[in-house]
Amino acid sequence: MYKFLYLFFILLGYSQVFAQINNEDENNDFSHAISIGWSNPISSISTLLDSKYEEKFGILIDFQMTISENNFYRVHSKFSPSYKNPMLSLNNFLISINKGKWLMNKENKKIGHGIGPYFRCNIYRGQAVAGTQAFWSSDYFGTGLEYFIFLEYSIKKDVFLNIIANFNIGFHQYYESTIVNSSGGTAVLSQEYWGLRLANQQLISIAIKKYL
Repeated sequence: MYKFLYLFFILLGYSQVFAQINNEDENNDFSHAISIGWSNPISSISTLLDSKYEEKFGILIDFQMTISENNFYRVHSKFSPSYKNPMLSLNNFLISINKGKWLMNKENKKIGHGIGPYFRCNIYRGQAVAGTQAFWSSDYFGTGLEYFIFLEYSIKKDVFLNIIANFNIGFHQYYESTIVNSSGGTAVLSQEYWGLRLANQQLISIAIKKYL
């Protein structure tokens, strides 16, 4: 029940931002941009020497829509895809929509920051087998606020190296396990909880940004 309430609030936040976008002047000459890159370089590198843990490669997709000389909107998504037959997984899937502002906007260097709501979960898709349909499932839901700041360095005309830092805090689903002993043996029970937590598995991202 809680997960649906949190999903409702995050969608409500998105709708309010989109309503603001629709109220902006659509006839402007300011450029938009798309970024594609690596969403978790720090955690991936830090686990290279740890044989007990394997960090999955993270992907960043980011669209920026400029609405005025100093302001922009940003739709931001990160996830770590993996496939182990017959299951496709999108771990740490996060999507957010933010309103941002330029702190510095020069020809070869740009700095911007902003804030907005996010929604995150893990997504799984199992393949169809023996005539059955493919199924989707998800877990570890969360929603809250994301603050971001990014720095762009010019590589060539309209192409930038984009370094992004994200700070996320919100209410997240998690589980705690309890070992129960009985006459029939030992069992492990998991209890679902919701609590205020950080969501910074993908704290730093590196991407190539192209202005359109």
